[in-house]
Amino acid sequence: MLTLRDISSQIGGTLVGNPELLVAGPSEPKFASEQQLAMALSNKYIKEIGLGRAKAALFTKQVDWRALKLEGAIFLDNGKTALYEVNRVFHSPPKCVDGVSQSAFLDDSARIGKNVNIGPFTYVGPNCVIGDNVTIFSNVTIMNNVIIDDETILHSGVRVLENVIIGKNVICNSNVVIGSDGFSFVSDTGEGVEKVMLSRSDEVKMSLENYLKVESLGSVEIHDNVEIGANCCIDRGTIANTIIGEGTKLDNLVHIAHNVQLGRNCLICGQVGIAGSVKVGDRVVMGGQSGVGDNVEVGSDVILAGKTGLSVNAKPNQFLMGNPAMLKSRNIASFMALRRLPKIIKLLKK
Repeated sequence: MLTLRDISSQIGGTLVGNPELLVAGPSEPKFASEQQLAMALSNKYIKEIGLGRAKAALFTKQVDWRALKLEGAIFLDNGKTALYEVNRVFHSPPKCVDGVSQSAFLDDSARIGKNVNIGPFTYVGPNCVIGDNVTIFSNVTIMNNVIIDDETILHSGVRVLENVIIGKNVICNSNVVIGSDGFSFVSDTGEGVEKVMLSRSDEVKMSLENYLKVESLGSVEIHDNVEIGANCCIDRGTIANTIIGEGTKLDNLVHIAHNVQLGRNCLICGQVGIAGSVKVGDRVVMGGQSGVGDNVEVGSDVILAGKTGLSVNAKPNQFLMGNPAMLKSRNIASFMALRRLPKIIKLLKK
């Protein structure tokens, strides 16, 4: 446990009340025990302090904390980062084995840096290079010629396939697959789906014996400070590498197809699918279950609302919604007009 003084000094807050009050961790105010810090980050949560048993709270605005029957309080000016600051103080990272587990297999040609921890039943293949202070948990597979830079963490069940390059301070959560085979096929006759997609006709006519697999000769580059959520799949490129830019964060269950280039500091939310050869700029946000068609270019500072379907290029600095994707204002106007249609139809029938 930490004292209020410890917490305040680490997050740069202003402390009032009893500085020696012990705190085990943060909590929503109405669920807080006597040993938890109530996170009163808005008026709603301030009102709920009396529903819990917290003796101390963190506020992002001036409040009469004594009237709330608290014994101490911390005031933090920057409310937008309050949760980040407090959770960082109390976060305890999962513990891996110290050093290399006896049940791990490391190929003799692999080069392992300083202070590397490798858990049980992990496989590190030929000619791999593992940097300093890397943590690799149990049951991880790292195939040949993989490069992993300093401070990176691979959680249990991660699969890193051939020739992948992973930068510094990358976090791969459980069951991520990096470097999986790209989904790239052509019909043996040229009369398959690729011909249909070039036609403007509504009629579909295909003639083929089978689809020919286009082998993926490229790999994947994960740049520094990227975080990849559980069960994400990132396919290797057909010839050039698939690229995830510095600082980009992928939520769980995201699929990045072959040859995709993601820019810096993008946020890709759960169940997003990005098809092959898409180029995405910097600071792009894709809401949950949105999808991007193949060979599309998405400019920097674009936001796709959840479930957006983007099949054409998107210019920079736009907020898009709907399927087909359109500007947010137009999508809202269209939806409002659609809701009025039944009433309009009744009027027309009269």
